[in-house]
Amino acid sequence: MERYEVLLREVIGYDYKKIREVIQEGMKHFGVKPKGRVFVKPNVIFAHKRYGTTGYTNPVVLRAVLEELSERKEVERITLGEHCAVTVPTRYAFSEAGYNSLKKIPKVRFRFVEEEPKIFIDLKKAAIHKRLPIAKSMFEADFKLWVPKLKHHASTKITCSLKLNLGILDSSTRLMAHDFRLEEKIADIYEAGYPDFIVVDAIGIGEQAELVPTLKRIDCIMMGTSGVAIDSVGARILGFQSSEIEHLRIARERGWQPVSDDRIGIIGDVSLEKLKERVGVLDRTYHDPRQVDTTLRFYLGNYPEGNRLCETGCNNMIKTALAIFNAYDPGCLKTAKPLAVVIGEYQGDVDGQGHRVVLVGDCARVKGKLTGKTYRVSGCPVLVPLFITPAAYLFGLKNPYNDPGALLPFPYFMGVSYLVKGANWFRTQWYKLARG
Repeated sequence: MERYEVLLREVIGYDYKKIREVIQEGMKHFGVKPKGRVFVKPNVIFAHKRYGTTGYTNPVVLRAVLEELSERKEVERITLGEHCAVTVPTRYAFSEAGYNSLKKIPKVRFRFVEEEPKIFIDLKKAAIHKRLPIAKSMFEADFKLWVPKLKHHASTKITCSLKLNLGILDSSTRLMAHDFRLEEKIADIYEAGYPDFIVVDAIGIGEQAELVPTLKRIDCIMMGTSGVAIDSVGARILGFQSSEIEHLRIARERGWQPVSDDRIGIIGDVSLEKLKERVGVLDRTYHDPRQVDTTLRFYLGNYPEGNRLCETGCNNMIKTALAIFNAYDPGCLKTAKPLAVVIGEYQGDVDGQGHRVVLVGDCARVKGKLTGKTYRVSGCPVLVPLFITPAAYLFGLKNPYNDPGALLPFPYFMGVSYLVKGANWFRTQWYKLARG
């Protein structure tokens, strides 16, 4: 029976020298030999210098990975590629995360997935995505190295190496089935985003919600060659059984190895039990909006003709928005206007109590008595930026997008992103025309 190892190495704080050392040891232990064109994928779903400083792969870890690759003569070129949250230019997120200095490392170039030409690949094990567009630089890579950050996710419970693959998709593909089918979608794209080596930033893990988490130090770098094995161990570190992680369970049902935890060997100088002890009780503040300490009232219903909540659609967006509001203006949720917010098809009565009833998403409706005027925010799912502005007004909260520090550089990065995307599109069309 083949055994899949996960190496856990203790690193106290973001000590560059120690991180570099354990990465070298990890590569040697697993016998991985990066060569040719290497595609490196970090986790940068969101970054802001004031209130979004904790949700991305730490730049010290990423620098150690890139410099280790750069100094290997077998490596010709290193592409740092990512697509952060939809509607935010990845160029902006890289800048806010402090990644721009990494451009100086020899052989390194930045590529932003939403801008790049795409190559379509066929998937054999997928249920939703039978054909998937991926970035040309990733398609052409000889070696893929993922550098996720271990975090709690308010809806999928964890985000690590499998969920990291949402960032290899363009915006339209990423939004497709980003609803009650998201867990299945994550299992689908693992086939396209299967890395050769994984280095996990678990020095400071993320709690609460994934975009703007609070950090808890557990001082560990995780390494391995199987995303399923890594995520199984990551889930247990955070206090879950691996069977509780739906996308992990689906991936295993499709034959992605290891199909059970007893085929995973955990090695290294820090134990799983010690790491679980450091995590303690995981802070899951936003996993259920109804349990958040706020004056807002939430009525959660099932997706249309479904028998369960649409956890990973508009419900997930609400969790993210609440976390952003509170990160931007701590404590504000306790003083919001006591509005009723409906998500999905809610079975029961809803009373606005003199305020508007906010219907979130195209399918939101009340299957009972509805008292009060309604305001609908459309979308399936509703995008966080398109919700935040009307919600700030309706809820009586400060709008993070009115922050000059956030807004001033944003148009520049958005403009550059669209120019590059347009240039790549024309280049692709010209190439097709030239080939006849």
